[in-house]
Amino acid sequence: MKKKTLYILFLVALLNSSCSVLEKFKKEEQGPQLTTEDVIRMVMSQQEPVSQDTTVTKLGEKEQAEYKKELEKRMEEGEEKEPNWVQRTWYKIFPKKVERDFTYPEMYKEKPKTIMVVYPWNRSKEKFADEMFYSSICEELTLKGYYVLPALPLLDEFKADTLFSSQYYKKEDTKKLQKKYGVDAVLYVTIYSMKKEWWTTNVNINAQYDLISAKTNENLFSRHADFNYDSQMPTKKKNKKSLIEDEKENHYLGICQKMQRYVFVDLPIGPYHKDYLLDQKRFSHKKDMRYKVNVKPS
Repeated sequence: MKKKTLYILFLVALLNSSCSVLEKFKKEEQGPQLTTEDVIRMVMSQQEPVSQDTTVTKLGEKEQAEYKKELEKRMEEGEEKEPNWVQRTWYKIFPKKVERDFTYPEMYKEKPKTIMVVYPWNRSKEKFADEMFYSSICEELTLKGYYVLPALPLLDEFKADTLFSSQYYKKEDTKKLQKKYGVDAVLYVTIYSMKKEWWTTNVNINAQYDLISAKTNENLFSRHADFNYDSQMPTKKKNKKSLIEDEKENHYLGICQKMQRYVFVDLPIGPYHKDYLLDQKRFSHKKDMRYKVNVKPS
């Protein structure tokens, strides 16, 4: 009887010890529990020691507000990922309004007065596109309040030396032009296309603009413009019996002038304009813009 009792007590003690070992093993397998402060530290990427605790609670209202502020700060600093397609679609429909002093800070800092327009690089099939661009750009920059080097003398210089164009002069050559002509900034233009298909009334003009500082070689103003002008009227065909040139060039010239008005619409106003330095809080467009202008005949 005594042997049987001892045997039962031995089995009970063995069972209790095995249960305690099992519980200890489970705790070690689960690992340490995290507190609210530990979760916040991990999210904020703070390298601080993590203390063990057996409870995990939800973030309080104050902690949620602090976490939201931190996320907004990281978003402003560009640490977050790019917006998804829903956000991109939303921004297209309701674009953010950005002031000019934020988009073009160097323009207001350097305050250029004199601009030189290098003869455009014409990569389109329209042979007179460079001349039309050159004259219309000089006109528009003058209306914006800048002193632009006279177009005719520079045009004669280009005709004498065809290397004097945006095709061969690059950003690094801006200081050379500054020493020669004494300008504050140089505008380089590349024309990619100027065309009108025979089956449509739409005229498409695609070009790149880069205004480079003659002091720092930094980009003061940059824009890639895809301009579409639907006149609702087809261009006239060339009359071989007439001595008058094809009127298509005259048609293109008017469209070029309209295009420059859209391209430089948010360029900071120059010192020879009555609104000089009064436009810093006005709107600014994106660097890559697509324009569509419809003109219906009366």
